Amino acid sequence: MVKLKNLHFSLIFFFLVINVKGQLDSITMTKENGVVVYCATGSQVWINGSLRIYGDSLFNNGTITLAGQQIPTAITNEGDLINNGKISGNGQYVVGANWFNNDTFKCGTSKVILNNMPNAVPTLATNQYIEGSKITAFYDLTLTGVGIKYVEHNDTVKHFLNLNDRELAVLSNTLSVSNIDPFAIQRTSGFVSNLPIPNDGWLSRKVGVAATYLFPMGSSGPPYGGPMRYRPVEITTHKADTNRYIVGFFNYNATIDNYNTDSYDHTKICLIDSLFYHKINRLYNPDTVVDITVYFDQTTDGAWDGLANFNYCPPPITPYPCEWASMRPTSELYSPMWGIKKSNWNSWSYDPYALTADVPIADTIVGASTVCIGSGPATYQAWGNPNDVYIWTITGGHFVPGSDTIGSTVQVIWTQAGTGILTVQEVFPFGSCRSSAASFSVTVNPQAIANFQILCSDSLHIFSYDLIHFINLSQNAVQWSWNFGDGEESTEESPFHVYPQPGKYNVCLSVSSPKDCTADTCMTVDVVEGIVIPNVFTPNGDGKNDVFDIEASGMVVFQLEIYNRWGALLFESESPSVKWDGRTMSGADAADGTYFYILTAKSETQDYSQHGCVTLLRH
Repeated sequence: MVKLKNLHFSLIFFFLVINVKGQLDSITMTKENGVVVYCATGSQVWINGSLRIYGDSLFNNGTITLAGQQIPTAITNEGDLINNGKISGNGQYVVGANWFNNDTFKCGTSKVILNNMPNAVPTLATNQYIEGSKITAFYDLTLTGVGIKYVEHNDTVKHFLNLNDRELAVLSNTLSVSNIDPFAIQRTSGFVSNLPIPNDGWLSRKVGVAATYLFPMGSSGPPYGGPMRYRPVEITTHKADTNRYIVGFFNYNATIDNYNTDSYDHTKICLIDSLFYHKINRLYNPDTVVDITVYFDQTTDGAWDGLANFNYCPPPITPYPCEWASMRPTSELYSPMWGIKKSNWNSWSYDPYALTADVPIADTIVGASTVCIGSGPATYQAWGNPNDVYIWTITGGHFVPGSDTIGSTVQVIWTQAGTGILTVQEVFPFGSCRSSAASFSVTVNPQAIANFQILCSDSLHIFSYDLIHFINLSQNAVQWSWNFGDGEESTEESPFHVYPQPGKYNVCLSVSSPKDCTADTCMTVDVVEGIVIPNVFTPNGDGKNDVFDIEASGMVVFQLEIYNRWGALLFESESPSVKWDGRTMSGADAADGTYFYILTAKSETQDYSQHGCVTLLRH
């Protein structure tokens, strides 16, 4: 390790090449002409003090670290780079204290690092300053260490500005980043701050591609207002047009700067954010249209949903701005902070911008516009902010008990035929202002009621092949749809039906009203198994009891034989649907009297076979 102290250069055209790692207490370059210090590529110079250049030249392609002089009992407040001469080259400068540029600095592709904790050893420079009598144009500027980094001039960063976790206070100056790369400003939690007006400063960025450019604005608190806030702005360009935008952040009520937060269009704005505001402007290319997004912390700032721009009153009314104008429509987003975005903005007459609680626009209600009484709950939704409170009213029905009637969605049961009316107002929590009432008309049609009954010879004991009459008793119906439960259907109003087998059949009727309101009902028909044998019949042609009809339901075996008193066979059948009409085998009318039958009948589970007598009466 080479250690040099109080090195003075006074030879004309002296050329010092430092190409090894060296440790110096300090370097002072005197005013004699022609002295050049050259740090070769890869060289490293560690100076435990400050670097002072007076009229001579430093050409640096290596790394120069200005750490501040360290002695056993104290750490001196050194580590400055003081340029009263000429500095050039593409090397790196690690500055432990302050940067003073009083003459010529040609940045090349160099990197300046403001680090007041070199090798994790703190210097006495709690804060660091970029100052001097000349403006500095940096290529890369990186902030690290501790404290705030201050800019004392309208300096420029040509390539990359890396804030890391530090605050860069531009004070009343403009710091310009001229690299059109959208990622030319990098950070972890660092931000750029500026002084309040009339000494307001700016962060300026040059744009040149269609992309989103971040302006990481914030404040560490007093004297810039308070408390500490990081409230960035994004400007999104849509075309590859060259332009430059400037942004300032003011961490206090805009009324202090004569932008009265109580002066606004009350038909559109409920409330203006009184915690902070921004200034945003475009420097040239007036045809450029961009998107502006202002970010905030919803937990500490409130749930804002709009933006406003303060418009100046024309003279001679007042020399000050007079009213905030709503920039609606805007949109809300989260990425990862809450933000309010204004798309396609091209109005740059006035530069104050603030968050707003906008008067909600009358909501659009969506839901069924035609309903039927008795059709069940209908759902309606107001298209607004789901986090707001809503006030609903209803005519011609009621809200479902227990449903939320202060949210954006309600459930309604309509009870009165005619026209039902649903209204809603959106209430924004800031300022408690309401939207105008939105109204929604609903055509409520009368209810259709489905009902029927069954009619058969014995409704208590329905057998297979019994002719069943399904009688419609529905109200306000013009269409009927029957399902008999055995695969058969009908659209008649009151149909007949026969079941060939015993069983339980679920019969359903669906009806429609003239306004297409529907209803349905179901009934179970129990077709039972069994035999019913009459003991008398009257085949006199009057249409009543003219045949000997054995009702048999569910039989798999059926045979009937009928004999007269002398044992002559008069009739036989193997189907319960074939009935004896009182004639002999030859077709002659049998005489009045008593006849004998022999019945063989079996179902799947039971034997119903029997014999007995039947009386025939014609007269």
